[in-house]
Amino acid sequence: MLDPFSPFLVRAYFAIVLTGFMSLASGFALLRGASYLPAEASHSALGGAAIGVFIGYMFKIGVEPFYFAILFSSFTAMLVAYAGRHGGAEVLNAALGGMLAISVSFYAIFRALVPAELKVVVDGYLVGDILLLTYDDLIRLVMIIFCGTIILYLFKSEILYVCFDQEGAEALGLNVPFYDYILFFFIGLAGGLAAKTIGSLMVFALIMLPSVIAKEYSKNIRKYFLNTVIITLVFGYSGILVSIISGLPSSGSIAAIASFSYIVSIIYSRSKKKV
Repeated sequence: MLDPFSPFLVRAYFAIVLTGFMSLASGFALLRGASYLPAEASHSALGGAAIGVFIGYMFKIGVEPFYFAILFSSFTAMLVAYAGRHGGAEVLNAALGGMLAISVSFYAIFRALVPAELKVVVDGYLVGDILLLTYDDLIRLVMIIFCGTIILYLFKSEILYVCFDQEGAEALGLNVPFYDYILFFFIGLAGGLAAKTIGSLMVFALIMLPSVIAKEYSKNIRKYFLNTVIITLVFGYSGILVSIISGLPSSGSIAAIASFSYIVSIIYSRSKKKV
């Protein structure tokens, strides 16, 4: 059995807390009608990371692909906001699909142009392992998440108004495009950060599912966001605990717990409605 106080596990415990803050972006995305945006953004981070690694390889310079990943994920999220600005849910979802296809194509093309040892760096954003995060990674994550959380908090009332009633917000004189772009930028940023922290394949399990479950069992917005964070922490720490006890991969354990919990929540919710 793993030592629960090993340095890499201690870093993972802290990373789970940061992931809880990232899941708030998924909560906003679900309210905005763009529930798949965090997943699209995390896959866009793959394309950004591949571009960063390729540039470093071609020009023989030290490049941190992390910054390319989060900039690319944020930029593509804002493009989705622009494309779906006046088109409703159908246009927004079409824009999500289009940007996802473009991002994955960037990932595939630039990944193919670098040596095998650099392909591993790019693929780390696809199948990231929370146990492999370094202290430098955590410092970067903390700084970005802190700034993002402060900005979202300052504009939370306006952003929530836009999420629920865009026409009403415009009638009140709010600059709806401005708040929409802020929201989409930070959802994209969260997707990129999640790709670095847990890998884009895990975004569905640890970033998106908690908000979906929380929405079913929350009576108001405050409880919705609180429950989203709590569920994320429960999934994350439960998965790590299972990994410590059983020796199974932490990512797989977290995904299994999250998926099973989601299925149980659906069954319970529907059975409750039938009563």
